[in-house]
Amino acid sequence: MDDEKLSLSIAMELSRLEGEGEIVVTCPSVEPLADRIASKVLEIVPNTGLSQIELLGVRSLILHAVSDKKFFDWEMPTLTGFSAEEFRRIAEKLPRD
Repeated sequence: MDDEKLSLSIAMELSRLEGEGEIVVTCPSVEPLADRIASKVLEIVPNTGLSQIELLGVRSLILHAVSDKKFFDWEMPTLTGFSAEEFRRIAEKLPRD
């Protein structure tokens, strides 16, 4: 997965740190290095295209859905691959505010 905005942000920070003498970049360009760092970050960070408010909305939606037995019925785990309890754990990983 590529995230140009994340890669650019990392490249800019690497350049700033190098300019301040905090780090020494020994490759001709920071962009490939930034892309590699961004790739690793994206393995553990939710989609960086989602805003904080969108993540809050998704969290709220999940918690609402699993609390409603009529909505989250016996077939929901078959359809989604997750039980209500698993969805609660997923929701808890998302930002609260």
